[in-house]
Amino acid sequence: MIPDLDIAKKLINNVCKITNELNEKMGLSRGISRIHYKNVAFCAQKIAKKCGMDYQKAYILGLLHDYGEYIEDTVEGTFHGTAGYDEMLKMGYDDVARICLTHSFWEDIYDPEYFTYHSSEIIRAKEIISDLVCDDYDKLIQLSDLMSCGDKIVNVGYRIDWIAKKYKLDTSKSVLRKEKAIKLKQYFDKKCKQDVYKIVGIK
Repeated sequence: MIPDLDIAKKLINNVCKITNELNEKMGLSRGISRIHYKNVAFCAQKIAKKCGMDYQKAYILGLLHDYGEYIEDTVEGTFHGTAGYDEMLKMGYDDVARICLTHSFWEDIYDPEYFTYHSSEIIRAKEIISDLVCDDYDKLIQLSDLMSCGDKIVNVGYRIDWIAKKYKLDTSKSVLRKEKAIKLKQYFDKKCKQDVYKIVGIK
């Protein structure tokens, strides 16, 4: 289950009211989070349309993938993945709930050292995900998230390098993640019969 587009927009507007203030306090652009959510939704919709997936569903999942961010940033010891998962389940939006978790765990990579969040929440996320089979919508939002960095739509290598710098990952972890991210991108190249970078406007 997913919300319709109007409800999805209202939900993300509520999140942005909080993240705008938090971003400003951190010296960031107030609207940077909203741009990220919309960029992920845009990429997901464009790619979904090319490969015959439900593009409106893809847009809504992309828009709400980080729904739990406002909780993570305001409540100590929380992880936006499980926070978003819990909130979406309460609202009855199971498909969005799983995306809130799966977008953070690319394919078979699970590395607790990558996350700075409360360890018990990461462990809980892993336990929930272990019972799920990753489908094309999970993979699509993972890829779309990987192509959205700050206020830009970028290639996955750029985003992996940004993540590595932010989380101070060692070189081997960064290389492994880049290989997996490229593999994910190639999966959708094949489904779309076209380079997805061209589909979303990356030159």
